Formats: sequence, C-alpha cells, structure tokens
Amino acid sequence: MECDKEFLISVDIGTTAAKVALVKVEGPQVVSVLSSEYEKGILHPKSLWAESDPEDWWMTACNLIKKIFQQTNIRPSQVIGIGLCNTCPSLIALDSDGTALRPAILYMDQRSIKQARRLIKKVGKEAFAEIAGNRIAPGAFSITSMLWIKENEPEIYKKTYKFVHANGYFASKLTGEVGMDPTNASFTGIFDLKKAQWSDELIEKTGLDKEKLPKIFWSHEKVGEVNRYASKVLGIEKGVPVAMGCADSAASALGCGIIKPGRVFETTGTSTVVAVVSSIPNFDTRILNRCFVIKGLWLHMGAMSTTGASLKWFKDNLCEVEIQMSQKDDGNVYKILDDIAAKVSPGCDGLLFFPYMSGERSPIWDPNARGVFFGLTLSHTKAHMVRAVLEGVAFGLKNNLEIIESLGVSVEEVRAAGAASKSNLWRQIKADVLGKRIAVSSVKDATMIGCAILAGCAAKYYHDIVNVADKFYFLVEDVNIPNELANSVYKKYYLIFKKGYKRFKSMYKEIALVS
Repeated sequence: MECDKEFLISVDIGTTAAKVALVKVEGPQVVSVLSSEYEKGILHPKSLWAESDPEDWWMTACNLIKKIFQQTNIRPSQVIGIGLCNTCPSLIALDSDGTALRPAILYMDQRSIKQARRLIKKVGKEAFAEIAGNRIAPGAFSITSMLWIKENEPEIYKKTYKFVHANGYFASKLTGEVGMDPTNASFTGIFDLKKAQWSDELIEKTGLDKEKLPKIFWSHEKVGEVNRYASKVLGIEKGVPVAMGCADSAASALGCGIIKPGRVFETTGTSTVVAVVSSIPNFDTRILNRCFVIKGLWLHMGAMSTTGASLKWFKDNLCEVEIQMSQKDDGNVYKILDDIAAKVSPGCDGLLFFPYMSGERSPIWDPNARGVFFGLTLSHTKAHMVRAVLEGVAFGLKNNLEIIESLGVSVEEVRAAGAASKSNLWRQIKADVLGKRIAVSSVKDATMIGCAILAGCAAKYYHDIVNVADKFYFLVEDVNIPNELANSVYKKYYLIFKKGYKRFKSMYKEIALVS
C-alpha cells in the first residue's frame, strides 16, 4: 500500500470532550479532526468531587471515528495504527471483562484528602519524593483515589481486576489487553520514576494490592491489536496495532517537537501545564514530575487544575447574551469574550482572579482552594471579569515557570499548544505576564500529531521518535512579543497575586469545614 493511502487514528480522551483525528503517515499530517463534548460531562456528586462516565467517553469517541470516515474519502481499511492519549489521572476500576465498575475519578477530585494525609504521615514526604518523584496530593496522584475506593467502596475494590487510566480503558476496549504507560503511571504515586517500574516498596507501604496494577508498556509500544468487537463497532480491520499512548500533556509536547532537553512548552485546555524536557531525573516536588514517552527523558511540569475550566464556567453561567450572539455567527463564543476583554487595559483596573475552582495542584498544592474575584468595584464590568480570568491563569503560569527556571533552565521562549493557543489575546497576556516570547506552532493539532507518532511506532512505520518529532519544533506560525509597558504593570499585580493565596489560605480551610 502506498504511504499516501495509509493513515493513523489519534484519539484524545479529554476532560470534557473527546477528539479524534485521521493523520496521514507521511509527515505525519493531520487530514481531519473532529471533537465532541461528552453527553454527561463532568459529574460532581458532592462538593469538590469530579467524575466521568467511561462508557460516555467510549461512545463519544466511537461516534467521532465513524463520523470522520463518513466525512472523508478515507476507508477504515486504510488505517495502519491507533494512538491514544488522555486526561491524567483519570482513574478507572476495571473488572476482568474490561467493564468500568464505577465512574472514573478525575485529577481535580478532592475526595481523598484523608487518604493523602494518612499516606504522608505513614510513608513520609521524603520517601515519596525519592521514589515517586512527587508529593502526594488527593486526585492529582491516583493512589489516594484507589485507597478511597478500597475504604469506602470495598465491594468495588474487591471486584477490581486492574486500576487503569483512560488510555488503559480504551486499550482494553480496542484490544482486550490492559496496560498503563510510564507518563500515566508517574501520576499514580506508586511508580518509581527513575527505574520506570512499579515500586514494590511504596505499594507495600500504601497497602494496595499489587495484582490490581496493570502491566507497563512504553507509550510507543503496541499494547495489542484491534479485536473483533472493536472491528465490528468501528469498521477498522481486526489486527491493526494500538499504541499504549500517553498523558495528553506528553502527547502535546511530542507533537510540538518538545522532545529534546531544555525545550519548554505550555498548553491550556481545561487545565494548564507548563513543562520542560530533561535527561536528568532531578525532581522538585513544588511541581510535578513524570517520565516522558521514551526511556531516559522526563518532564518537569507545573500543572494547574481548572484554568480553561474557569473560563468555561464563566461562559456557561454568566454569558447567555454572548452565547446567543455566537449562535448567529460562527458559534465561537470565546472569540466574542476575547473581543470584549481586549477593550480592558492590563491589570483590569485592580481586579484579580484566582483560578482555583476545584482545589489546586502546583504550586500551592491546596485541595481546599477556591476561585476568587478580588478587588471588585462598582466600576468593573463583565469585560473586566473575563480579562481577569485570562490574567489570573497567566499569573499562575508565571508562578510555575519561576520554579522551572529555578532548576537551572534558561527560558527565553515558551511554545504554546492547546485550545487556548488559538486566542491571540490570551497568548499576548501570557507573553506580557511572563516577559517571554510565546511561540505558536503551525502544527494546529499537536496532541493529535503526538498520538499519531506513537501509533506509527507501534505499527513499525516510524523507528525513531526523536527524529520524527524534532522537525515539528521548527514549525512556528506566530510569536507574541512581550510588551514592556504591560509587563511593568503586571509585575505589580503579580506580587499581589502571590500574596493573595497566603492571605486566603486559612479562610479556604474554614470554608471547606462548613461546606
């Protein structure tokens, strides 16, 4: 078969939506991308809980795959590999038949605070950091959620064959095989980041049953092949290789060409991640650390939980007029919000937003944190509030980037990916707050490209991940240059932003106790 007639499928199981792409192997080049929000969305059965229905993910992705074939001239028989990536952690308890026993517990879920505190006391922060390369925090590392299930849903725990993240669930559906890759395993809290294997010591100390953990596959390795069930559902030929895949931020990094040490990128979707690739396992627990897609590389990451989610919350609850306006045009309500926010000067006339809508990961690590608009006056408008959300995310991004720079990384330019990179205003705000160039890759769907590279490796079409991905680093569409005047304004507000959390911290704890 000629290479221009061979294609890869990329599947991104996101927090609020699934995305599917057909990618031409030669390049690789994205041919078509479709996305759809999940019908049920994020479930919040209790305050600060966050769950999703895995079957909802699966059905959404299946519909997209079938639809993408219908809308192109590409036949399912032309697919030679499938790649997966996922929101992480996204903990799923599978039974021996591959059925999810309960809703998935997401990274922003804070139900396991007690389990996290108990583990810290029992094991110690230093022991976790030395082996797992990270701290222990509820939701952000899925061991606490596993133990919550063990203690609060013992029947579910007893029936659990394997704990997986979302890519493992999809791998099971597609191939019948179960696994987890090192990028996802890094965010379980019981994975040895230096050795890239499950830590028997941490598993024993945490009290988890090791047999409930899946086999580790590297992201580019074949976890299995499309089985009869998936072939019947999707029309894809039985036997097509499926790559184990990786966490979504790792896929974005790969697709942007962030594959060599020292390269920095940020991606903002539901959450925000800023990361640098390193060949040295030097772990700072103020941020997050994970294995990358190939052995011998790590990602040092600042990760915020509800950045794009904060803007979506604002849009869904306070922007009915703008939503109606967008429906008369191209349906892009975020473009309208950008337009009104652009009319407000940097600093929002003294209005600050703290984007901690469901606790927060790095750098504050506070499960009790809440979103705050601070400095509201009668002169402030909706436009001020929209811009304050954009600026608040940028301030949090700067807080994390400062930690990365303290590791000895010299940062002059940050590569931007994710849905928010489409917003020139938001990119400019980030450039002005950070005082760094923000470069936008001409690769529009970096996550899809990253997944496709892994799929191509599993299919034995690509043989060198670094060489395949490296060329994408040099594809730049636009660069936002910091404005010195805006930067000088933001420096003042950033100092207030950093002080703000310290002032709110005790009140966050108090409100958590009564809510």
